[in-house]
Amino acid sequence: MLSALGVAVVGLHVATLLALGPAWLDPQGPPAPAAPPRIEVRSVVLPAQASPPSPTAEAAAPAGRARAQPTAAAAAPRVRGASSPTAVAVDPEPRAAAPARASTRTVKAEAAQPATTVVDIPVYASRLPPAGRWRYRLQRGLVVGEAELNWAPQADARYELHLQGRVAGVNLLEWASQGQLDAAGVAPERFAVRRRGRDRQAANFQREAGKITFSGPTHEQPLLPGAQDRLSWMLQLPAIVAAAPERFAAGATVVLFVAGARGDADVWTFVVQGVEALGDRAALKLVREPRRPYDTRVEVWLDPAEHHLPLRVVQTPSAGGPALELQREPESR
Repeated sequence: MLSALGVAVVGLHVATLLALGPAWLDPQGPPAPAAPPRIEVRSVVLPAQASPPSPTAEAAAPAGRARAQPTAAAAAPRVRGASSPTAVAVDPEPRAAAPARASTRTVKAEAAQPATTVVDIPVYASRLPPAGRWRYRLQRGLVVGEAELNWAPQADARYELHLQGRVAGVNLLEWASQGQLDAAGVAPERFAVRRRGRDRQAANFQREAGKITFSGPTHEQPLLPGAQDRLSWMLQLPAIVAAAPERFAAGATVVLFVAGARGDADVWTFVVQGVEALGDRAALKLVREPRRPYDTRVEVWLDPAEHHLPLRVVQTPSAGGPALELQREPESR
């Protein structure tokens, strides 16, 4: 009887998830407010690293075009609009620590309060992995499914990245990120949450205009060098650590500006916790703590044995509810 009850409960969960679709796998809370608080952020270019060039970056960049070099400082990205005030739609947080820098570029936000918090957003060196396809065990609450992450760098210095999640053979999640490979690594142009092959919500990274726009909300976000979307960070974070692993001992930080598809964008500060055993692997664990209501706590375990790609990712909504977990399956290339 208990077994039958358990099957019934899981069946009810699956039926509910089929109705919710992609929203179930997006624990980021409601859309950003129409007029979020504003802070001052600075794009910081880190010093050059004495590390070999990424084979993926070399293969992806044809002659005559900027290549995705592992040394960001060699070709510092230009911050458009740095000479005039720019609204940054994120909540203030304590100043994020950044390593020594070669030079800085500043995006000044309109002051919401007399004392404006400053957050440094470094432009890191990056070493991107080669093309690959990785399978994950997907779980949220009592419901278990499978997911696949597909990374496809192109020969013309572009990329496509997809994450698909299925429960009981039904697609519940389809995220897609596409864009360029540049001196800062992954440079998204469009991030979309899809349903049945169509873009349901999207963020557009308009590099010429220096802004991020959205398919629904009318407000905009500034496009900072190194900015990521809610999928591309899963490749960018490993690429940053892989470029200079000696920098990321316990207590070190990686600071990213991450935009979602619903008008949200925020500072994600990952703090290195140290090395942990995960199955038969020694994984580097980093944690991003939530900074505001309806935010997301992110835990990620990176695999040094395979380009520092995620072995496990756990995203927990700060407003409550079950965590979303991705656990990589063995031999998933």
